[in-house]
Amino acid sequence: MLFTDKKHRFVFLIALVIFFLATLAELFLIRTVLEKNAIRNARSAFIFLEARIGAYLETLRLLPQVPEYLQDLAWLTDELQGQPSLVGVLVKEGNNVLLDTFPEGFFNLPPEVFEKCRQGLMMNEVYFYCGEFESVPNRRLFLLVGIDLSYEHQVFKEAVILTLLIFLTGGVLLGLAFYYVDRLSRRQEELERRLSASEKLAAMGKLSAMIAHEIRNPLNSILMGLQYMAEMGELSPEVLQTIRQEAERLTELTGELLSYTKGFEIHPEPVSVRQLLEELKLKLLPRAQIQNIDFQVETVPDIVLHLDRRWVLRALENVIRNAFEAIGKDGHVWLRVEERPQEVVFLIEDDGPGIPQKDQEHLFEPFFTTKDSGFGLGLYLVRKVVEAHGGRVEVDSRKGRTVFRLVFPKPHI
Repeated sequence: MLFTDKKHRFVFLIALVIFFLATLAELFLIRTVLEKNAIRNARSAFIFLEARIGAYLETLRLLPQVPEYLQDLAWLTDELQGQPSLVGVLVKEGNNVLLDTFPEGFFNLPPEVFEKCRQGLMMNEVYFYCGEFESVPNRRLFLLVGIDLSYEHQVFKEAVILTLLIFLTGGVLLGLAFYYVDRLSRRQEELERRLSASEKLAAMGKLSAMIAHEIRNPLNSILMGLQYMAEMGELSPEVLQTIRQEAERLTELTGELLSYTKGFEIHPEPVSVRQLLEELKLKLLPRAQIQNIDFQVETVPDIVLHLDRRWVLRALENVIRNAFEAIGKDGHVWLRVEERPQEVVFLIEDDGPGIPQKDQEHLFEPFFTTKDSGFGLGLYLVRKVVEAHGGRVEVDSRKGRTVFRLVFPKPHI
């Protein structure tokens, strides 16, 4: 198969058909031009002869005595020598032939010639044109001229051969061009596959490094705590709390990794927005108080949405935790809900330092993070959760104000 890509084959065939039609159009144009040239030559010869014969007859009418050399139209034969394209001329007055310069055999032309020559007739490489005229009173003459078309036919044959060669050459060049494009396309696909494989390997390497970095610290804390209690011979509530926190951190990181690699399925059910906000407030307010952050949750009317409660809670929690981390201490975080005709919007706003413009474009990409710890999967999962519910995530950030909007569609009633 010349082309492996069906699209390339189709485009090549269309281009070849267009090229072929253009070739036919060129041949038709050449033939039309040659025919028009033959018609023009025939009519020019007819007008010339009509004028010369008319002048001759007018001279005969005026002369008292006609010289011998003017008693017939033989003198016109010499003038016709200057028009090599003329095959012959026939001049008749009734049934009386005044002049016939056609080669032997042409006089016995088929009746079709005399029936159709007034409109012009092409036959055997000759174009016949005829007509009647009355240059002097009571003398009506019939004039038939024949124009040789052998030169035009030869030109047309050569044009056909040349056009055929051009078509074949153009077709070959077109085929080679498309073959080259097809090879480039296959090469590009191969490079893209290799690049994709390289990116996957790079992502795996980055992921492995992150896993090693993120898991090592909690594991060290757990092992040191266990070693401390073993050496002291007693259980320490503070050490146990540290071990519990580090284990929760490992669980959270493991959950993010599993969500990224395996994906997630949502199971929507009627959920009260007010209850979601209350649950988030109870869970995150203690942490906000530790950081001396003013965390305000707006009271909203009871709105019911069809959501996967677990995933939406986690998405909102991720954004709020990011806001806490961005502020550090002594700041404000607001959680509000805005109801629109077809949507419900969760707004998380903080008065932190803001997100640089160059980072905003990559916020929701996997493995992108500006923090010293973490996998960069939190906001990626936020976007996936919201989009799985048919919504979208918007962010507006500048120094002193950052707003995340998690937009969910209202259920159809």
